[in-house]
Amino acid sequence: MRLHLVRMVLVLTVIGLTANTASAQEFRATITGRVTDPDGLAMPGVTVSATNPRTNEVATAVTSAEGLYSLPFLRPGLYTISAELQGFRKYAQDAVPLEVGQTMALNITLQLGSVAETVTVTGESPLLEISKADRGMVIDNLRVTELPLNARNPFMLSYLAPGITYNGPAIYQRPFDNGAIADWSINGGQNRNNEFLLDGAPNNSIQGGNNIAYVPAVDAVQEFKIVTNSYDAQYGRTAGGVVNVQLKSGSNNLHGTVYEFARRKAFDSTEYFFKVNNQAKPNHKLDQYGFEIDGPVRLGRLYDGKDKTFFMFNYEGYKELTPNPATFTVPDAAQLRGDFSNLRDVQGRLITIYDPATGRLENGQWVRDPFPNNQIPANRINPMAQKFLKYFLQPNAAAPAGSDPWRNNYVFAPNLASDAFSNMATKVDQNVSEKTKLFFRYAYNKRTETRSTNGILDGPAQDGQLPLWRINHTGVGDWVHTTNAAFVFNVRSGINRYLELARSDPGLSFNPAELGFPQSLVDQLPNKVFPRLNFLTSGGTVEYQNLGRNTRNKELTTVFSVQPNFAWTKGRHNIRGGLDFRSSWYTREINSNLFVLSFDRRFTQRVFDTTEALNGNSIASFLLGAASGGAIDNNFYPTLRWNYYAPWTQDDWKVTERLTLNLGFRWDVNTPVFEVDDRLNYGFDTTTLNPVTSRINQQQFPGYQVRGGLGFVDVNGNPTYPYQFDKNNIQPRVGFAYMVNDETVVRGGYGLYYLNVVSISASNGFGVQTPLIESLDGGRTPTYALSSPFSQGISQAPGSSLGLQTFLGRGPTFSNTDFINPYVHQFSLGVQRQLPWRTTVEIGYVGSRTRQEQNQWGGVNEPPVALRNRCDPSAGGDPAFCNELLANPFYQVPGFEGTARFTSPTLSRYELSRPFPQFGSITMLDRNDGRIWYNSAQLVVNKRMSGGVSLAGTYTWSKMIEENGGGNQIGGNNTVQPLIVEADRIVQRSPFESDRRHRITMSGVFQLPFGRDRKFLSNAGPLVQALAGGWEAAGMWLFNSGRPWGLPQNVFYVKDATIKDVNFNDPKVIRAVQNCVGQMNNAGVVTLLSYSIAAGCTEPNFIIRPNYTRAGTNFRDDAIRRPPFYQFDMNFSKTVALTSSVRLQLRAEVYNLLNQEVYDERQYENNPTNSLFGTIDRTVVRQSNFPRYGQLGIKLIF
Repeated sequence: MRLHLVRMVLVLTVIGLTANTASAQEFRATITGRVTDPDGLAMPGVTVSATNPRTNEVATAVTSAEGLYSLPFLRPGLYTISAELQGFRKYAQDAVPLEVGQTMALNITLQLGSVAETVTVTGESPLLEISKADRGMVIDNLRVTELPLNARNPFMLSYLAPGITYNGPAIYQRPFDNGAIADWSINGGQNRNNEFLLDGAPNNSIQGGNNIAYVPAVDAVQEFKIVTNSYDAQYGRTAGGVVNVQLKSGSNNLHGTVYEFARRKAFDSTEYFFKVNNQAKPNHKLDQYGFEIDGPVRLGRLYDGKDKTFFMFNYEGYKELTPNPATFTVPDAAQLRGDFSNLRDVQGRLITIYDPATGRLENGQWVRDPFPNNQIPANRINPMAQKFLKYFLQPNAAAPAGSDPWRNNYVFAPNLASDAFSNMATKVDQNVSEKTKLFFRYAYNKRTETRSTNGILDGPAQDGQLPLWRINHTGVGDWVHTTNAAFVFNVRSGINRYLELARSDPGLSFNPAELGFPQSLVDQLPNKVFPRLNFLTSGGTVEYQNLGRNTRNKELTTVFSVQPNFAWTKGRHNIRGGLDFRSSWYTREINSNLFVLSFDRRFTQRVFDTTEALNGNSIASFLLGAASGGAIDNNFYPTLRWNYYAPWTQDDWKVTERLTLNLGFRWDVNTPVFEVDDRLNYGFDTTTLNPVTSRINQQQFPGYQVRGGLGFVDVNGNPTYPYQFDKNNIQPRVGFAYMVNDETVVRGGYGLYYLNVVSISASNGFGVQTPLIESLDGGRTPTYALSSPFSQGISQAPGSSLGLQTFLGRGPTFSNTDFINPYVHQFSLGVQRQLPWRTTVEIGYVGSRTRQEQNQWGGVNEPPVALRNRCDPSAGGDPAFCNELLANPFYQVPGFEGTARFTSPTLSRYELSRPFPQFGSITMLDRNDGRIWYNSAQLVVNKRMSGGVSLAGTYTWSKMIEENGGGNQIGGNNTVQPLIVEADRIVQRSPFESDRRHRITMSGVFQLPFGRDRKFLSNAGPLVQALAGGWEAAGMWLFNSGRPWGLPQNVFYVKDATIKDVNFNDPKVIRAVQNCVGQMNNAGVVTLLSYSIAAGCTEPNFIIRPNYTRAGTNFRDDAIRRPPFYQFDMNFSKTVALTSSVRLQLRAEVYNLLNQEVYDERQYENNPTNSLFGTIDRTVVRQSNFPRYGQLGIKLIF
């Protein structure tokens, strides 16, 4: 099937190449225009040339019968444009700037006279975009090099474009934060679903959910363009926009820079967290240094590359020590002895510990008795638990005011994370002849991070990036050939290789037998490591800091691309087209549960299935050996593949002198994911009798049958792919640009885009998880599994050999076999106006509609609604009905080994009422339930450099709504759980996580008007020039509204809890809601929590749901917003001319100049049993941005 499709696409592309044009993801510029005589009549046969004075490269075209010409594939930079025809004076215009990816319309009028005479034009090059409907922003070299840029990552200048939302952490914007810096939403597109290009070649990594792969150093970048709306068919595989970066190329003269940027503690303000906790300012040290050099290749007498061969080489080093302070909750010495007599809440009330060895029925509920004096007897403390005690941290701080006195009692500071990063890039350009040019580029970088995340700094119980590696290799080759004055052909081929490795070396190769675990278990472990111990509330939130690490990962992405394309001028048509081919490999060595044991309050609370704030404790459960969960994964390491073929064609049609139409067509053929050894599932069979039925005791369970089970690709006639091959991804593009007059243009367009789907589907059976069996009676009584966990044995992966019997007793996942690729409609309409002082202003409407959004559903195997209603207290039901224990038909049945269905003689009525009771919950991946609406008004003001001033400003007013949310299932910030009730799939809508109602950006470069070549003191002598000349200021100011709060799913939101005029600057606690919270018991009775009563609440705004109630809360609320984001950065520099060709620049950069504490990325407390529910406690939670800090830089420029 795949080979047939390849042949079909290649045939269609060859046909297109014989009749149309191309320029796939082109980073170079194009000049088009019309040549007329003094009477305005078209002039055919005129020779038009563009000359790059830095390299003496010349591109030539001849005008058509309509007087039209096109000069494509021009490297960005300054050009001299000339036009000549016998009988007319030669036309010449110097210093015409071409930007990355630009199509410039330059009309020329020839005057009568001798060709030996030259008319030199000194007027302004065009500022209006009169030939394309695309929207976006070019970040030119001036702004790339002069604007203050945290960690000097050029991609972060994307902030400056309208319609863009950055969802990543403000403190992780460095060139090696590949995942965080890819977290953009552009004009309503899904997060992390944008196209990143480097020299026109793909620069994305599948790892992490569409990460950016390679980030170049600032001094290696010529400029880049953010395309926020494109109606050009050369672009695809994006939900929002395209970021196209062009690296520098060499010229006939040697140029370069040598630089060092340094950050030290003395330049920093003290972070609020340290101030409020009376801690000293930590040491934050950064050195970023390197050099860039470019010029002609000269090898002495062997070779002189002037006008022919040019090079660029850049190296950058980066070394940083970053404070990562944190506050943890750790058990005190009394708690570790089993003494909880002083375990109290913020109001001084005792939190009672109950004995899981006791129990009785009381009013239909199974309840336990408390330990006398709230102390666990010494003889009840598990001997294995005692061996772990030496690894716990000891409290070193008092709990903050307003919180439970035993919480947040360990301050881990300064916790210096170490980062070492090396980055290099080289590029060689070759002018083979006047008609043939080529270039090659190779780049490499490596990041090594060492950072603790649990506060333990020695021994095997450490957790963190110990170390984390990120390694990039990227290369591209590009060949351009001008066949004749009307036709140019280009081929580009690239390869990216991105490796990420994350592990914690101190805990690897640890022998768990040293802690007393049975040797029989240790011998079965796939990875011998120090166990990961989690300490949680019954709701799953962290109660105490963990021990050990649970993962060890190695992920490798390789992307190979080939892009043949061409440009053809035919009459009034500039036609382009080609093929975009990519092949991707993704090898995942993911070890998610090396050896995990979890403890929560469940076995030490009064009622095992009802959470109450004043009873139970995870450390108490741990001391008793009563684990509440755990897992060991027996992993496999797949190599996943995707192939992509996209033929396309684009016609920029000059209909009249004032109207240009952009007409495009693209066909994306994107294969579903496939695995090299076919180790994927294919759907779920709901009707076939499961063979395990024959092993069920028919005497005890007469006629009992179970149906359904997993399928596998390439088995029993199933296809190679886990879902259908969606082949009809045809994308029309149409745009227009209409010149109302010489200073006004109206532009608009529509484009259809298909997203780059990176779902990895499911591989149940090839890797298998062995769950901990914590109870044999539905959670009433623990198995005390700490002493001998996983006694059922570590499960071995059967592959596809078990067929429908795969994953019996577990929770399988599978892809929806009818999944289709999500798509997005993009559209815009705007007016651009040219103003004096080289200024343009544009206002417009921009919108998008995402359809068939990818999501998942975990309610496939929920019992019928009628049964759930009988157990739902909010509907008058009784949970006891669902909790009732019935005889288990799967008890000791072969095939269920390693699960509670095998070991427990009884199961709850709820479990046995599932449609497929041989399984637990079942999740369907790759559904198409979601939709997104985006509408915005956008204003852009841009003043190009003149008079020493360059300014740009944008304002975006937008609304972004999502229905049935879901998202990228490989990573990123998209919602993992869908915005639907799990069992019933009730449609709900809420703001999208990227929704920011207001967004403002301002940036500028101001060269002070003093000194030589400036307005004042232009004839200054050496002393005056040294003092007054060469000064410059550059800055950026950013603002956006807060993102919507993600409401908890375990509550009903029954009454408006919003607070008007939230005080985001409160020195202690930012409170977003009136946290009046009630608890519904199994009888449906609602009681206000004690902290809500103490706060004066009389009725609840939120009600904590008991089991079996239906979720009814939107997970994001429009009226409850997290704090807004502000950032104001400045750069002050002084440039001194050392010689006529050598300059020294001294820089002082200040970030967060106003020292604003921002908490825009921080989630409000989401645990409704916590008295701080709906707040951000600034005494515990770190701000999401850096405090004001300074950086000094020195740069030698030649």
